[in-house]
Amino acid sequence: MEKNIVALMLQEYENFTRSERKIADYVLEHQKETQYISITDLSAECEVAVSTVSLFCRKLKLAGFNDFKLELARAALPAGNRSGEAEGAITPEDPPATVMGKVLHAAQDALNNAYHMLAEREVSRAADLLHSAGQVICLGQGNHSVVALAAWAQFSTTSPKFKTIQDSHMQTVVLSTLSKRDVVLYFSYSGATHEVLEAAEVIRSRGAKLILVTRYLNSPASAYADTVLLCGPNEQPFQFGSTSALISQLYVLEVLLSEFTRRDPEGAERCRQSVGKALTQKCV
Repeated sequence: MEKNIVALMLQEYENFTRSERKIADYVLEHQKETQYISITDLSAECEVAVSTVSLFCRKLKLAGFNDFKLELARAALPAGNRSGEAEGAITPEDPPATVMGKVLHAAQDALNNAYHMLAEREVSRAADLLHSAGQVICLGQGNHSVVALAAWAQFSTTSPKFKTIQDSHMQTVVLSTLSKRDVVLYFSYSGATHEVLEAAEVIRSRGAKLILVTRYLNSPASAYADTVLLCGPNEQPFQFGSTSALISQLYVLEVLLSEFTRRDPEGAERCRQSVGKALTQKCV
């Protein structure tokens, strides 16, 4: 039987370096918390470099930190429940009424968490950046590209300066031509993907501004951001992009839209009147 990641850490403990033992000690003591932590936060907790955490994971023959969290979550599951179902999750035995209630509670929890995580000062800063921007590019990767598309759809009814690009190649093209007056609104749960970091470097090189909507304040991309809007649940490692995370980001989007409109209600109303008049021509 293949050993789980906890047993493997204990087996390899004597072969770890001093810094790697600090990581192992923390993980063994905070196994549940580590499933939801970012690589940056873990390195800070253990007082080691991010690269040390990556090397630690590879020493355990894992692809990286996310792979490590998956194995940690799998090791925490009781025998017979290796599908990744969390306590209170929807089960095959649940009738539709129970499913409806569980989904409702999950959505309510996501909204409540997003409200408490969002800082008023950062919202005001983001709204000011959007208001003064020459153009605003709404971006996201994976599931969060849907939120970026929704942001463009919502904001475009109040101002013509909002845009989005879905193709990664064209995203790079557009980012490389930004001016200092431009702003990028980027949605990323982890703030630690190659795509968001590459985009952040290009944005900084052009002198443009970055508004990052993410779960982790100390994510690698946060270091490039002019303001960080925190939101999102503690995703189960087996979820791979939850609806709760999308709901949280959509809540932030609605807050930003309201704040943006509040700064120029007359201009927003003129744009909405024009859009509304044009859209009526599409109705039967």
